[in-house]
Amino acid sequence: MKLITNLVLLTFLCLVSSKKDKKVNKGDNAVKVTLDFSLPSGFYTEETIQLEIKSSHPDAIIYYTIDSHNPNENSTLYEKPLILKNKSEEENVYCMITDVGPDYIPPDKKINKANIIRAIAMLPDGTFSDIYSGSYFVGLDKEKLYGDTPVVSLITDPDNFFDEETGIYVSGKTYHEWLAENPANAFVKNHRAPCNYNGKGKEYERPTTFQYIPGNKTTVDITHDLGIRIKGKASRSFFQKSFRLISRDDYGKKNLNYDIIPGNQRSDGRGPVTKYKSFNLRNGGNDYKHAKFRDNVLQSLITNDIFDNQQNDLAVVYLDGEYWGIYFIYEEYSDHYIANNYNIDNKNVAIIKSATNIEAGTQKDLDDFNETMNYIGSNDMTNPENYEKASKLLDLEGYAWASAFYAYTGAKDNWFRGDNYAMWRVINPVNNVKKGDGKWRLLMFDTEYSTGLYGKGKDYNDNVLRETFNSTFSNTKKLNSVVARSLVKNDEFKRMFVNALCDMKNINFESSRVNERIEDYRNRIVPLIDESYTRYHEVSSVKGDPVAAYNNKVDIFKTWLNQRQTIFMDQIKEVFNFEPAVNITITSNDFEKGSIVINNFNTLSNKYTGEYFTENILYVTGKPVKGGVLKSWSYKKCKYVSKNKNTIGFYPVNGCTITANFA
Repeated sequence: MKLITNLVLLTFLCLVSSKKDKKVNKGDNAVKVTLDFSLPSGFYTEETIQLEIKSSHPDAIIYYTIDSHNPNENSTLYEKPLILKNKSEEENVYCMITDVGPDYIPPDKKINKANIIRAIAMLPDGTFSDIYSGSYFVGLDKEKLYGDTPVVSLITDPDNFFDEETGIYVSGKTYHEWLAENPANAFVKNHRAPCNYNGKGKEYERPTTFQYIPGNKTTVDITHDLGIRIKGKASRSFFQKSFRLISRDDYGKKNLNYDIIPGNQRSDGRGPVTKYKSFNLRNGGNDYKHAKFRDNVLQSLITNDIFDNQQNDLAVVYLDGEYWGIYFIYEEYSDHYIANNYNIDNKNVAIIKSATNIEAGTQKDLDDFNETMNYIGSNDMTNPENYEKASKLLDLEGYAWASAFYAYTGAKDNWFRGDNYAMWRVINPVNNVKKGDGKWRLLMFDTEYSTGLYGKGKDYNDNVLRETFNSTFSNTKKLNSVVARSLVKNDEFKRMFVNALCDMKNINFESSRVNERIEDYRNRIVPLIDESYTRYHEVSSVKGDPVAAYNNKVDIFKTWLNQRQTIFMDQIKEVFNFEPAVNITITSNDFEKGSIVINNFNTLSNKYTGEYFTENILYVTGKPVKGGVLKSWSYKKCKYVSKNKNTIGFYPVNGCTITANFA
């Protein structure tokens, strides 16, 4: 979805900070009795606070726990107000569990903690209320610790995460028995082994209470009961794991009606996103021990008008009261994501992931996807009829831009080199709905395995284009390599693709734009690094202080992108056998009266100079402001081709200048 930067749209304020866990102990015996905590969940700088718990039923007996376990009649009886202290001074508990991944080393210092209070009411007839939970960060100063970073508290019975049989965060009993059966199993990578944390589907979903403290507040704004799963591929075996959170009727409400990603706008441009069926708490994926925000930056540099990308926001997460690290709240792709962004019935949505997995839809949709890709890859796209048919099955312009993005960023497991991508479409086309035409389109995610991640930034000359379009490389057998090679034989697609490649270098990944985006993320995360490195024992693996080590990793990412600028045009030139690129200038007589769109997607509001190839037609469109008009185009040293309404086409020539004349 689109994101309006620096705009916080807090859609409503939920004053109840201690909410019921509807998944647990509801059953047929749940009654309409409520509990009230005297203080909202949140941060309290005092050394101690007093918490009272009251029931709406005068004869109810209240039981509670302070260790995140579900309370019942065998828990502590509530008799008087609770005195809560700074929990951080107590010994670590859940972060000391070592069965969370290979070679995990627990922190050697006490980490920050919150008091987790969970309570339940029992009536005289033996029936129970729902469970109510609260998070109290006593003696901790949120502003000093986290500034304007939101804080998330996840509360679940610890057995849901850490029990050897039912815990989804640990390797588990089955894995250890499997390991003991055959010593050779020790050589199987953990993310491919029968570990609990590799489990998928609803069987591996557990109930959790989600509490959210906005960056500009110290108390919880919303409490919501959700289902939680471990998310990812290889990252499932990381010590800090990613989560998928799902709202269901089972837990209380089928949607989270809250602005969990401030400023997030619908993909169809019709206002803010007002509800989420699901969302992710992401650890940074492959980048979690490096810059952490590679994927955030890379996705943010591509406009959502081309293809869907995930908006996100930074957060600090606590799990069952213990600091769990730096995370990013991400949109989750699903049929409900499409429905909430385009006003399309979620049952009319197909999503195919990794070219083989049906995320939404049926086997017929997977068959249709494969037939589409096979048709394009095996037929002559220079034939107008074949290309016309392809254009009705696949969003060719979006495909060209997706291919350009993955080529520019040197993606290792996406598109041309792997299967870490997803495609979606409307099953039955819907009129007058953006992207409702039934064509297959990209859903962008997990882009961080790229941009020199494991190459210390030295492989900035990584030539994806040569690998893709040169038949001597093995990657040419990948599905998208076959499709792209077939499409690029068509002059129209080649024009779109080459211009998209140029715009990646000239506009989307222009150095000042990239550097500004990277520094924004760096400045937000650096203050959080010490605590993160201590939690995951990363200090022992770096030289010098954690901040210096982290900055070095960010610099590797930044250097790769800046160096990429210096060689990418030569890679395009080599693959397509072009003459050297030339500089052209695009400007306006008055940018206050209109803007200019280049190659259909990137909007210019200032004078622009970029590199393009003389063999490839370039199109620019004038967009006058409301009530204005584009009177004419002026051009010097340019090879004019065509004009259609407000759009002009031309072959670039060195020193060419195009001017839009608005009135």
